[in-house]
Amino acid sequence: PSGEIVEGDSVTLICSSDSNPPAEISWFKGGTFVGSGRIYSISKISSDHSGEYKCKSINEHGEKYSDA
Repeated sequence: PSGEIVEGDSVTLICSSDSNPPAEISWFKGGTFVGSGRIYSISKISSDHSGEYKCKSINEHGEKYSDA
């Protein structure tokens, strides 16, 4: 968390992974896939977007979820 989020704001979530080989990044909201890539952006956020977001990094050696 980096401060108060107000309805209508734009929010950017960034996930980084230090792995070899580089990991593929996926985003999940409450266990449901919502996007891929290191950056997940939400424009004009509303209560519909509320929930627990996590990123998952995966490569040939395994996978790991971030904290919410």
